Parts: sequence; structure tokens; C-alpha cells
Amino acid sequence: MVAAQRKKLLWHIFPLFLVITTIALVAVTGYATVLFKTFSLNSTEQDLVKRGELIKREMATTPLAQQDRVCKSIGKTIDTRITVILPSGDVVADSHGTPARMENHRSRPEFQMVMVGERGVSVRYSNTLEKKMMYVALPLLDKGRLSSIVRVSVSVSAIDRKISHIQKNILGALVFIAAAAAGASLLVSRRITRPIEEMTGKARCFSQGDLTPRLAVPDSRELAQLAITMNQMAGSLDEKMKTVESRSTELEAVYASMKEGVIAVDRNEKIITINRAAAAIFELPVSTLEGKNIHEIARNYDLKQFLKKALKEAQPIEEDILIQRSQEHIFNVHSTPLGSRAIQPMGTLIIFHDITRIRLLETMQKDFAANVSHELKTPLTSVKGFVETLQEIMDQDQDSAHFLGIIEKNVNRLIALIDDLLVLSRLERKLGKETAFQQHDINAVITRAVETCQPQIAQQEIRLFRPCKDQQPDPCNGAGETITALMDPLLVEQAVVNLLTNAVKYSHRKGDVHIFAYRERAFGVIEIVDYGPGINHEHQAKIFQRFYRVDRARSREMGGTGLGLAIVKHIVQYHNGTVTVNSTPGKGSSFKIKIPILPA
Repeated sequence: MVAAQRKKLLWHIFPLFLVITTIALVAVTGYATVLFKTFSLNSTEQDLVKRGELIKREMATTPLAQQDRVCKSIGKTIDTRITVILPSGDVVADSHGTPARMENHRSRPEFQMVMVGERGVSVRYSNTLEKKMMYVALPLLDKGRLSSIVRVSVSVSAIDRKISHIQKNILGALVFIAAAAAGASLLVSRRITRPIEEMTGKARCFSQGDLTPRLAVPDSRELAQLAITMNQMAGSLDEKMKTVESRSTELEAVYASMKEGVIAVDRNEKIITINRAAAAIFELPVSTLEGKNIHEIARNYDLKQFLKKALKEAQPIEEDILIQRSQEHIFNVHSTPLGSRAIQPMGTLIIFHDITRIRLLETMQKDFAANVSHELKTPLTSVKGFVETLQEIMDQDQDSAHFLGIIEKNVNRLIALIDDLLVLSRLERKLGKETAFQQHDINAVITRAVETCQPQIAQQEIRLFRPCKDQQPDPCNGAGETITALMDPLLVEQAVVNLLTNAVKYSHRKGDVHIFAYRERAFGVIEIVDYGPGINHEHQAKIFQRFYRVDRARSREMGGTGLGLAIVKHIVQYHNGTVTVNSTPGKGSSFKIKIPILPA
């Protein structure tokens, strides 16, 4: 509506040209008229002065009684009005009137100017002659004394008539020139605006998506450059649009063929796009979902909470969510913000990966491990018991005792392995379940763990330090500030025992081991540092896996099941914490457990 009310460029340019031309012509006309009038009046004034000087000489030798007759005679000859005025203002001679009947001229401007010593010049209307006249008054002196004033005058009406005639001629010329200028400005304006109008039409086609037309290149350099630039822009946009369309088609094909469900949601929680796999999760057709609010179809509390969190977070997040359809399905739901991180995201992209089968297999694996562990533990306990009985009742030779010792050692290893598997199985069943932990003193947990490991520490002659934070190496034996965290103290104690056992086991004899306990932001931290052989970087990401060993031969020599660090990892995850390792080969290792101080 606003665009329709705006005037064309032509009607901005043409009236401006016309107004400028008219103002210029009017100004020139006015100036010329004033100049001509001024010139004419100056010429008339100079002519009257000359006439006045001649008449003044004639009057100087003419008796006062004859001056009126001489004025009339000369005035008639030179077509000039001549008046002789006494210093009192009385008229004594006039070429066009009777002096006795004429009024006193003391108030006349030209008379007053002469009386103050100036040349008297005045242009005014004469009541006597009923004309506009120019008067020039000159003093007539007798022995240095003013005896009379000679005034000459002529009509200036002719000048006004000439000026009026000139003005009419100029006005005619003005109208003609204005018309010619209007025509010229119209042609120039049309010459400027026509190519712009043509460009506007083609640009409108560009805006409607038709990028095939090309603009004609005008004669003017500026408009030619604009046309060339717009043609290049249209070509570039055409190529990019084709590329976008091709990629869009490819993406649609990818979306359609993906087994994972994909939903793009804007900040108002409306669906931007959804693929068939995602629509199948909610058992609805794709065509009915685009543009709808995600909560209209996702009637699942956990998923709704996940979506709210995903739209608030600027980082990718993921979570496992149970969605009830005809059967229960577990989906690993991953969200990624849509748009650049430098600006506010326009929404989020959510990917659903069905992990129901994986979780089922994991459950079967866990159940199998638990069941097998239970089944194996019973016969192994019996074997251990019989081995111990045989060792007591048999009169053995050295070989028999050696063999029974090997049997006992391996049975003990199998029992330890099964115990660790049972611990892992219990921890895996606990993961993901909400547990109300209580606040417990970390230093008390460490003290109990140290007491449990005291035999190994004494055997290796390890020097154990428990320095307060930032006070190394002075020991405070855990008697410093009370540090609490939300935990199951028995499980955390077991995690510390496992790490401390490893630190002692891999330290040099009579080596040092440090245990730190401190706060770090919202976490309670337990850090165990040894100065043993260390762990290469490529192994550090894998040592928390089950049965992973950095040096298999050495690990078998030292005993152990290969599950200690895996148990630590599961215990820490159960407490919503993290466990990390920082190690340098040849210098030792540092294991750090972080457990939240406050509920999540």
C-alpha cells in the first residue's frame, strides 16, 4: 500500500528541473528589468544635469522679470519643464505653468537637497502635469550667495512604458524557454528513468524466483555497471539455488532412507521437518506433523523435559528415553542446536536411535554374567574347601603340596574374578536408578580404605602421605577441614581401595603414594598419586574397560582380575561423578574421582 502511494522517479526529477529552470528565468528577468530601469534613470539624470547647467547660465544673465518668458521659450524648444524657485520656495518662473498660481516648493525633496548643499534629484508624481517626473535641481549663485534654484524635469513614464514592453517580451520568451526546458527535462528524465523501470521489472522477476531473464545494458556508465552487477548476481543466485535444491533433494532422500528418527524443532517448539522414521515412532503420517507443536505428538513426560532442556542448552545433549508404543521402546535421543553458536540458535535437531535391542542384549549379558557367576561360585567354593581339607589331612610330599598350592591359587583367582563380576552386575543394575544419597565425610572414607590396604602398604614398604591441599608434603593425616559429598560410603570406599591397591601394586618398593581430599567447585575430589612406571597415552582411554590390561604379563604376575578400574568407573557413574587419569610414562599416574556435593 505504501509503495503504491510513492511517486515515480520521473515525477521527482521532471518537476525539479522545471522549477529550477523557471526560477532561473524569473531571476534573470527581474535582474534585467531592474538593470535596464536603473540605467535609463541614470542616463536621464545625467542628461537633465547637462540641460540644467546650460539653463542655469542662461538664467544668470536674464533679469528676474523675464525669466518666466525665457523658461517657457526654452522649455518648449527642448521639451523640458524648467522651473526657477527662490530660496523662500516661491516659484518665479515655470515653462509649463503660471508661477503666481503655483504652491510654495519648499517641501519638495529636490529643493531641500539643494538647500543642504547637495544636488537635488527626485523621481515622483507631478500634480501639476499629472505625470511621473524626474526632477534635477541646481543652485544658482550670485557672488557666492544662493539667489535662486533652477529645476529641470522630464517625464519618466516613457521609461516605465519601455520597461513594461520589455517585460512582456521577456515574459513571452520566458514561457517559450520554460516550455522548451520542460520538454528537454522530460526527455532527460525519461531517458534516465526508462532503463531503471526496465531493471525494476526484471528485478521483480528475480524476486519471484525467475532468475533466467537478463537486464539490457544502458548507455550510461553508472546504470550499465548496475545492470552488469545485477546480471552477475542473478547468475550466481541461479547457480546457488540449483545447488540448494539439489542438496535439499539429497537431504530429503537421506532423511527418508534413515532408520533413525529425525525432527527439527524451532524455538516455539513447532516442527520444521520430520522424517518417516520419526513419524513412525509416534505412529502418525508425516504429512500431518509438519508445523504442529511437538508436544501435540510427543505425549511423553521424559521427552517433553528433554525438549525443554535441548532448546535452552547451547551444547549438544543426549539421553535414553523409554517411549511406550504397542511395545516398550528405548531410544537414545540426541539434540544439536540449529544455527551458528555466535547467535541464538533457531531451534534444535533431535535424532532418535532405537536401542531397544541393544539394551535387551546388554540386559541378557548382565543377567548371563550374574547367573554364571552365581553358578560358578558354588562349585569353586566346594573345590576350595576340598583343597584346603586335602592340604590338612594328606601326608603330602613336596610335589603334592606344590600342586595343591597352584590349585588353591587359581581357585582364589577365579573366586575373586567372580566376586568382581557380581559387583559389576549389581552396579550395572543400579545405574540409571534414582538414589537418595546422604552427605558423608570423604576423609573418613579414605581412612577406612587405607586401613583395608594396610597389609599391602606394609608389604611394599610404601610411604603413604595424606597432605592437606596446597600444603605438600606435610601430612595432616586427614585431620584437616571436613569435606563431605553425596555418596554410598561403602561403594566409594571400595573405589578408593581399588585405586589405592593399584597405586601400591605399581609403585616401586619403598616408594611414595599421595592421597588428596579437597573441594573443587560443586564436587568433592579424591586424588591418588603414585610415582610408578606410568601409563602411555594410547592406553589411558581404555584402562577403565573390563579385562583391559596395559601389560598383560606383568598383570598376571601381580594378580588381579582386570575388573578393578571398571568397578571404580561404575561406582563413580552411579554417584553421578567422573573418574579421570593423568599419567606420564616413567613419572607415575594420578587418578581423580569427582563426586557431587549437592543434589543435581
